[in-house]
Amino acid sequence: MVGRNCDGQVTVFPVSENINQGEILHESIVPARISPDLAQKAQEAAVKIAEAIDLKGILGVEMFVTKDDKIVINELAPRPHNSGHYSIEACNFSQFSVHNRAICNWPLPKIKLLSPVVMVNVLGQHVAGTENLIAEKPQWSFHDYGKGEVRRDRKMGHVTILTDDVDKTLAEIAATKVWDV
Repeated sequence: MVGRNCDGQVTVFPVSENINQGEILHESIVPARISPDLAQKAQEAAVKIAEAIDLKGILGVEMFVTKDDKIVINELAPRPHNSGHYSIEACNFSQFSVHNRAICNWPLPKIKLLSPVVMVNVLGQHVAGTENLIAEKPQWSFHDYGKGEVRRDRKMGHVTILTDDVDKTLAEIAATKVWDV
């Protein structure tokens, strides 16, 4: 995620490692489990794209990493993006506030990751299971998008989990079995 205002000032979010299931974003892990050099290259690529398209607002840049650590750009999303929702709890500024600041041409902040985080999507088939977790997982942040019709594979919300141990958190998510359906 990269933001750029009308004066060309740019700010970049920490790189997110996205895990898809059935071609739908399932989890985002931040910081991505990649080398610092590769993370820097990914951020630099996002900045170059933002400048090349004269971005005004926020842009999600989806990338793949090849086996030999080359970056391949896959998709550009010129809007707040699901893979940046983690920023609501985990960063000093969310992607939404950076977007607003950018389009108002306000100065952009340096983005700081306040805590490692795992964000997991809630699709239609996960709604009932995640609702049952609310009382049991008070440290998790549950977001309901307020969509009226619940359908299989429709993004209905997400859960953000701040963590000091990503592997333990991933195991905790898996142990709920909510996302197995």
